[in-house]
Amino acid sequence: MATTETTAMMTGLVCFPDGSMDLTDVPVPRVGENRFAPRDVLCEVQYCGICGSDIHKWIADDKAGVKNPPNPVVAGHEIVSVVREVGKAVTRVKPGDRVVHEIVTFYCGECPACLEGRFNICNTIPPMEGRAHYMTGGGFAKYVMWPEQQLRKLPDSIGSREAVLIEPTAGSIHSIITRMGVKAGESVAILGPGARGLLLLQVCLAIGAGPIIITGLTRDVPFRLKTARQLGADRVVNVEEEGIRDVVNEMTNGVGVDVVLENSGSVEPIEESLDIVRKGGKVLWAGGGIRGGIVAPIDTYKIIVKELDVKGEISQIPYDWSTALHLVGSGKVKLDTLVTHEFSLPNWKDGFDLAARSPECLRVALKP
Repeated sequence: MATTETTAMMTGLVCFPDGSMDLTDVPVPRVGENRFAPRDVLCEVQYCGICGSDIHKWIADDKAGVKNPPNPVVAGHEIVSVVREVGKAVTRVKPGDRVVHEIVTFYCGECPACLEGRFNICNTIPPMEGRAHYMTGGGFAKYVMWPEQQLRKLPDSIGSREAVLIEPTAGSIHSIITRMGVKAGESVAILGPGARGLLLLQVCLAIGAGPIIITGLTRDVPFRLKTARQLGADRVVNVEEEGIRDVVNEMTNGVGVDVVLENSGSVEPIEESLDIVRKGGKVLWAGGGIRGGIVAPIDTYKIIVKELDVKGEISQIPYDWSTALHLVGSGKVKLDTLVTHEFSLPNWKDGFDLAARSPECLRVALKP
């Protein structure tokens, strides 16, 4: 991309320190003039997905606990792009390559977590400050600058639009394999049927876990729970019509499931998870993290006497991205039906509103 002495500008969807979001003119990033140089890569964004964390930054009545950037910054992290220009030390990618963007870009490399390869929880950096879309700029604009080492080439078998879900697929792998160590044959309850819940379902199926139960509300029955059944869930449960505790007791002869993956961000599923997991089982609490977590009453007696392993999760590590590209590229995890809507960047408010309100929307892709 040619550069001139005059700073080139583009329109970006910017998140401000006060939590507001709006379209505004921002400079086009320049190779060699950013903190990633000389391994900097200028990418032209094809699509960027609207994540739940983006929605919570935008909805006026749902901002409690949401972290806002220290400076105005282009938002968006579920990025699919084409490489346009590379820095002088870049060797892994070249102009024309289609890529997806790992979101953990800043870490010290020397703390106990980093030495274990857990760059996502670097001990020296607050969680969000390790993410480029929070600090230097994300994908809700025509161009974005990214460090070479956090770019992954897309195989031809994966379409650009569906690839906005590679990032949450990597997050689902982080939850299921990296954090929970779910095994083939283990029974799983997934609490929450959004796009992430349906990705958790597919990853569990891909590694041979089962039977798998997934829960939702009445509003989820016509589309989300129907989709879960079509994707291979053994049992779908509308918790406003059936008690999940009763369903699990019936299916497991009163023993409980091996693994619970809480993905709802609500209080009651936190309580339910401790009841429906078997003694010696595993529980993941993941919903609500983007809003600063959930304050829920916890009966520690259940954790103690059942000897439960209870874990949290955030973002991904490199292994999760490699595995996501393998599972999606080989067809074991299907993304195309989960990207339900597409909007142009000028119509971002319509896309955000749909993503926030509609039970028939799983993921919206914005196209700059």
